[in-house]
Amino acid sequence: MTACEIVNPVMPPVGTMPADNLDFAWDRPETAETLRAKLAEPPSPEWLRTAGWLMREARVDQVWQFLTLRQVAEHFPRLSPMLGRRRPVWEHLLRAAHELGRL
Repeated sequence: MTACEIVNPVMPPVGTMPADNLDFAWDRPETAETLRAKLAEPPSPEWLRTAGWLMREARVDQVWQFLTLRQVAEHFPRLSPMLGRRRPVWEHLLRAAHELGRL
């Protein structure tokens, strides 16, 4: 087997990403439409995983295209363990939102 024939089990095969794939979805096929559909469902373990992935991988301004501040705040105790090094950013934003009376 040559190096070109090795299949990476994590990355989708070349050519399987939709043309309108989200720029932060480097590891999965995900369009704005499919992500909105997933996040329109009632909160569940899958919803939390998807929201956590979004908050971890996307820029903050991109997150607001899919989630509201209220959703982030309401589910933050369950989302925070999934945020990795981005957790302090979200903690700061939620603290500021409270101080400014947005929540």
